[in-house]
Amino acid sequence: MSNLLDTLLTRREAFKVGASAVSAYWFLPLLKPTNVYAQSKVKPRGSARFVIFIMLEGGQSHVDSWDLKEGKWTPDNFDIREVEPGVKWPMKLYPQLAKQRDRFSLVRSMEAWDSVHFRAQYYVQSAHMMNPALQKELPPVGSVIAYEFANRRQPTDTLPGYVAINVTSSQAGLLGSGFLPATYNPFHIDTSTGMAAIALDDSSRKKLLRRWELLKNFDERLRNDSSLAAKAFRDYHNYYEGAISMMSDERASQVFQVDPTDHDRYGKTLVGDGCILARNLVEADAGTHFVFVNFGYWDFHTRIYNDGNQYKLSRDIDTALSSLLDDLTARKRKDGRSLLDETIVACFGEFGRTPGELNPMKGRDHYQYALTGLFAGGGVKGGRVIGKTDEIGAKVIESGWNVKRSVYMEDVATTIYSALGFDWTKVIEGTPSGRTFHYIEPFASKQMIRSQEISPLFT
Repeated sequence: MSNLLDTLLTRREAFKVGASAVSAYWFLPLLKPTNVYAQSKVKPRGSARFVIFIMLEGGQSHVDSWDLKEGKWTPDNFDIREVEPGVKWPMKLYPQLAKQRDRFSLVRSMEAWDSVHFRAQYYVQSAHMMNPALQKELPPVGSVIAYEFANRRQPTDTLPGYVAINVTSSQAGLLGSGFLPATYNPFHIDTSTGMAAIALDDSSRKKLLRRWELLKNFDERLRNDSSLAAKAFRDYHNYYEGAISMMSDERASQVFQVDPTDHDRYGKTLVGDGCILARNLVEADAGTHFVFVNFGYWDFHTRIYNDGNQYKLSRDIDTALSSLLDDLTARKRKDGRSLLDETIVACFGEFGRTPGELNPMKGRDHYQYALTGLFAGGGVKGGRVIGKTDEIGAKVIESGWNVKRSVYMEDVATTIYSALGFDWTKVIEGTPSGRTFHYIEPFASKQMIRSQEISPLFT
């Protein structure tokens, strides 16, 4: 399903013809990204200002969810209905989302490059395949977005550009800002441990500021040291400055609180609380433009159809995501635009699950050749199904867009950058390794691809 326009050379072929060379200057000092430029002229869409990315960590079974395939393995109580021509839906698992088909679209022609959790989760966060030599250097999509929005920040923007929520079970962990300054690191929140340390009352806020002034007076010399040797301290200082700015803002006590009524309505779950905070951050419009919500434990190698497994997690995301879409639609800006109008919402796992019959342990294993992504808001048209897999969900047979190949994470990142108004062809030179950093890497794992936005989502 490829042609010359979208699949050019394999990585091995490129090395054979000398089209790629990698240098590793690990000791090259880097204080800031240097020589940032675009490689070609593109027209970013600019239809959104925020992104809420919900990762179904562990790998949602696409054939039991948003690309439902019926077979003798399918439980009778899935309550399968055809919600529109060609779209079968497991009403038992996703009853609320079934009512919101006009608000979101499904991309059923997605694939991953890898089927190992660590590497695949790294890939979803960064939109780059994991290279052990560059693992610590490459920034994730959220940090790139925070970096791009830095020039647009207002004096009243006190919240971090990138906020991550509940990334505690992920095997890849939460990726840092890589070679970008620590300012663009994700600010992580674990809703299971409470948020009292962030949402301060007036008395605690005043005490914090007094202690901060004392600390600055004590180590002022280090804070003003511009030498390379002091870079680590400056990075810590950036963290402190960001934390103080956020915690001294009275809005933080409202943003980082979960109202009991909302907690109930969103399902009384960690993913529900994560979606509430994501909604709050978008509504506050105080500097955060990318929110990464992790929802773990979809890795059902055994007993996938037990009530506590596929059923429970499906109901949890159904309740949380549908409530999020409800609130983003209902809440308006002064100009009449809804929060959903200016927010891209994306939801999928790092890969799919093996199609067809269950394995001997009554589960489904890792599967990279098909998965389904849910997209809404930020100019995305609802009610669409893009792409198609075969009768059991084993392979993509229709790409559904203007490129004759499957959709990869590089394309999702391109779509997000375009929606936010960024030039996705940008590159940054002067990295620690000496290797040029591409916002969207042209060399993927197995082939060279020309990434572009998933245009059928918008047109």
